[in-house]
Amino acid sequence: MRLARAGLVLLLAAVVTSCASPEPSGHARPTGAAASGDASAGPPRITLPLDPYQVSDEDFGTVSRALTELTDRCMRRQGLGYEAPAPQDTGTTGPTGHERRYGITVLKTARTHGYHLAGAPAREPAEPKRSKAYERALTGTGKPLDDGGFDDGCTGEAHRELEAGIDMKAVDLPQWYKRDSFQRSLEHPRVKAVFAAWSRCMAEAGHRYATPLDPPGDPKVMGRTVTDHERSVAVADITCKTRTGLVDAWQRVETTLQRSTVTTRAAQLKKAGAEAERLIARADKILAAAGG
Repeated sequence: MRLARAGLVLLLAAVVTSCASPEPSGHARPTGAAASGDASAGPPRITLPLDPYQVSDEDFGTVSRALTELTDRCMRRQGLGYEAPAPQDTGTTGPTGHERRYGITVLKTARTHGYHLAGAPAREPAEPKRSKAYERALTGTGKPLDDGGFDDGCTGEAHRELEAGIDMKAVDLPQWYKRDSFQRSLEHPRVKAVFAAWSRCMAEAGHRYATPLDPPGDPKVMGRTVTDHERSVAVADITCKTRTGLVDAWQRVETTLQRSTVTTRAAQLKKAGAEAERLIARADKILAAAGG
């Protein structure tokens, strides 16, 4: 039986089966573009108080590679060549990948790619055709990741070997707390006020949205390919973020919320860090044994 069902666990399962779909994460006071107001300088370095208590992006890569190694080992035992997913960019997929926690922020990228990630393919690659035997060996049931599909097959075996005796619920806890702080920040008066200022700025540019979370969800903006309209909205979005100081204000609110969590949940977070260290140490050992 798997030890946990969300956060890092689902991210790792997604890495192995190559269908990761990260959601906003978050890191104290921004530097660079966000702090200076220069939205073209590059993504702001965002840090948050809960970051030190969870698996770092670098260690996330180590754990992911160990999971892939174990899955590959299991598949080879069954005479199947494992189609390992392409390496993930942990800067955006890892637990502390905060590049877009508060939406897009880099004007230079927006002018070319809109809301799309720079370097992403123009069109989504077609899903590889896999035999039923391959799918059964990989997931056992073929069910979606969030429906227990990785409890069986080689994916499940890999997770059980990697996580045996480790409290994965504890490992996941900082990520849950960060999701909670993000959701609570949306209801904070200061964030609501800066959203309203951003919305007025956007309206002046001819784009009507209540919050910076809305444009990427608008099918008229975010399609399969980048359009001039998408670029226009994205540039206005970042320009209005800079004018209103939205990123700095939002991050200050989340920082305050997370500092409170660090104080009130100190014992749980200490355990989370200790369990994460055990997980990373085991991943290192698996990779060392495999010659990687």
